[in-house]
Amino acid sequence: MSPNAALTDRADQIFRIGPETLVASSPAIVAGHISHYQKKDVKMSQPGPDGFPLEWTVTAELELPSTLKGTPLTGPIPFSRSERAFMSPTPSPNPLWEKDYGELQPDGEVVLFFGEANSQNVLKAIPSSAGEQNFLALVKDIVSIQRVTDPKDRIQRWLSYLAASPSPEGYRVALRSLVHAGVKWPQFEPAVRKTLSQQNLPRGLQPFAFYFIAFTISQSAWDDDGAAALELLCTMFARQTDPKLQLQNLAAFALILDFSSRQPLQKSRQPLRERTNKCLHNWASLGFADPTLAEEYKRMRQQYAIP
Repeated sequence: MSPNAALTDRADQIFRIGPETLVASSPAIVAGHISHYQKKDVKMSQPGPDGFPLEWTVTAELELPSTLKGTPLTGPIPFSRSERAFMSPTPSPNPLWEKDYGELQPDGEVVLFFGEANSQNVLKAIPSSAGEQNFLALVKDIVSIQRVTDPKDRIQRWLSYLAASPSPEGYRVALRSLVHAGVKWPQFEPAVRKTLSQQNLPRGLQPFAFYFIAFTISQSAWDDDGAAALELLCTMFARQTDPKLQLQNLAAFALILDFSSRQPLQKSRQPLRERTNKCLHNWASLGFADPTLAEEYKRMRQQYAIP
């Protein structure tokens, strides 16, 4: 896989797929406290007493399930989950977002997703704890909004949810859900402008929102409003003073340059390329706060033939 293809695949996982995808595809969801927890090691780092588990399987039960979606189910519901250490050499088959919720705990909570209604065939088991890892609360919010049948009302509910400063994953869920629902840029712009301007957001949300807008532009989701979306990115980038965030923002602009440079070249994308080049040129003309930024800009100029 080429570097650009690998980057696109990772972007697809991050900016298209999330908890909301799993909730939407599951006809039945329940949650509750874990009981009868058992852990069986499957793969060790090395034989002998110095080895530690790299992969293991947890089997447990949900005795008193609370129904979040679908027909109420009675317990106990047996389930299992394959888990692995972060240093495991085997890549996880699970979506990237799942790793943020950690591992099942003997005295913890779990959310179970079913592939069929009125079935005890568990499709997925996701841990839930407190704070930013309160997956149960997030699923309740998602189910509540996805139940809204009118598309315009659903978009408004997601916008209100975004404005209410949810958890970090809640922000990401709302952004993805709004674009998936077909939100227009003029309706979306005030919400993301606020996100990109706030100073007290959890770490990582602003670069996510910045890159998310660039990714959505590259998917032609806003058609003629793509130029307006890019203009917001250029405005926010010009105000950015943190070298680490500037470096992350450069990666987002690289995505737009890649999109506008794809062969065969499309005339409709040329204004995006020209505006991105001008935005980067104006920024670079002020000098670089960090040598890494200079190196990355040089690389981008060579790769995308930036004047």
